[in-house]
Amino acid sequence: MLLEMGIENFILIKKLNISFTNGLNVFTGETGAGKSMIIGGINIGLGEKISDDVVGIFGDKAVIQLVFSVENPEISEILQSNGIDLEDQMLIITREIFPSHRSVVRMNGRVVTLSVLKEVSSHLMDIHGQHAHQALLYPKNHLHYLDLMGDITHENLIKSVEKSYKNIKDLESQIKDIEGDQSPVDEDYLSFQIQEIDALNLKEDEDEALSQKYEYYKNIEMIFKNMQQIYDAFSGDENPYSIKDTSTKCSQLIQPVAAFDPVLTDLSDNLQSLVYQIDDIGLEIRRYIEGLEVDEAEMHEVEIRMNAVNDLKLKHGKTITDILNKRDKLQKQLNDKLGKQDQLNHFRKLLMDKKKIYLDQAQKLHESRQQLVPDFENHVMDEMSLLNMKDGRFKVDFQDNNLEAGAYRLSKNGFDQVSFLISTNPGMALSPLSKVASGGEISRMMLAIKMALAHHDEVRTLVFDEVDTGISGATALVVGEKMHQLTKNYQVLLITHLAQISIMADQHFVIDKVIEGQKTETKVRTLNASERQKEIARMLSGDETSKISIENAQEMMENAQKFKALS
Repeated sequence: MLLEMGIENFILIKKLNISFTNGLNVFTGETGAGKSMIIGGINIGLGEKISDDVVGIFGDKAVIQLVFSVENPEISEILQSNGIDLEDQMLIITREIFPSHRSVVRMNGRVVTLSVLKEVSSHLMDIHGQHAHQALLYPKNHLHYLDLMGDITHENLIKSVEKSYKNIKDLESQIKDIEGDQSPVDEDYLSFQIQEIDALNLKEDEDEALSQKYEYYKNIEMIFKNMQQIYDAFSGDENPYSIKDTSTKCSQLIQPVAAFDPVLTDLSDNLQSLVYQIDDIGLEIRRYIEGLEVDEAEMHEVEIRMNAVNDLKLKHGKTITDILNKRDKLQKQLNDKLGKQDQLNHFRKLLMDKKKIYLDQAQKLHESRQQLVPDFENHVMDEMSLLNMKDGRFKVDFQDNNLEAGAYRLSKNGFDQVSFLISTNPGMALSPLSKVASGGEISRMMLAIKMALAHHDEVRTLVFDEVDTGISGATALVVGEKMHQLTKNYQVLLITHLAQISIMADQHFVIDKVIEGQKTETKVRTLNASERQKEIARMLSGDETSKISIENAQEMMENAQKFKALS
């Protein structure tokens, strides 16, 4: 519940502090006194968009502070998840507003975002403004009202559907991410490139050996010709000046004189050794030449393999090492792609399973909602009757939300959409509430629904801004009595211009507009019993000093106290 509200420099309000009771808190005042500023301050304090000129002339910023007593565990969980501690179940919301429309929000001293504030405030207060602002006019809110009728089993169904829907959206997001991350190269092309490399069964540095072999076959004729010439030069066959003959002749010439000088002896030995070496080299050359032959098949294979390796080099790198490294990269890319495809297939199957679970849970929720309808409709129509809408009818209409081929439009609320239909006069067809109800009827319909939900609604503080629009007389008395009855389950803040409603107040505030010097200021006073009597007299006749008005006010207040004592 709302314990206190403090406002500083907000429009025409210089400074005010109000403490609230847990019953019916009524605000009254002359037209134009600034009653709407109170609701406006609460709205902005709870996160509503800042309009122009909300910062007043009494300072450089506006400050709105709301102090709540919190008992709802859901609120506690939200606060805890955002690092906000509750002390003695107290929550202090402070919003500072600057002329630039910038604002700073704090909860128990901790700065929070507007989104956090709005999430929390949706569980704190339910504010019902005038005709254009009432949530009741919007069918998108009607399903929530119906769900409030449900018990813990129904609530668990709602949570199950929400969880299933979240699982579906998470899977769809993962599938979308994987699909968006897919390479444009398909598996077949990657496999082809890998197979093309694997087909050659390449080995490190094989290209060097291939190149040597290729050059050997390419120059075989020149090798044969040159080696033959070398052999001829060595062997002496058909060559009187061969290396062998020359070296032998030199050895024969030095032998006779070698004995005369030790130096010549060494030279003789060396020449003799040279003759032997020349014989050995000549023999090796002859054997090499005899072994020279052209293997046409091998030469063809080498050429083909060399060309194939060169083709791969053009595609994948300068060396066989580059080609093999590229092959590893291609394999990893293929593995990743195949792995993602497997993952996609898994997620798609899982998505189908999750949708089946969702549809099963949504169907159960749909059936549970339909079971809630008769009770809800009857309770609302009972309250309508008590609010002088005896001939009114109320219906919860389930709308078709199917797609083609029997599919459903999925949402966190299941596949149900409902709309409230009413008829306010005999013979009138049921129609959407927003199309047929007057301002006064909408006010009473909201009261009827709130009364029907009094034991189910999680929000414990209701705010009504001129809910009495369009009503008067006996109907106003009934509305006042209903407002009192609401306080058994809710704390109620009410702005009204009707005495019949004000008499039910547990705490009565009057809003005055005061002009001091050149400045206009809106002030709020808490009324005592005698002041209340004068204010109600003013509301009855416009004259708070009239004896008749005073007496009427006294009588109405006494009757109200009797009703409250008996109810």
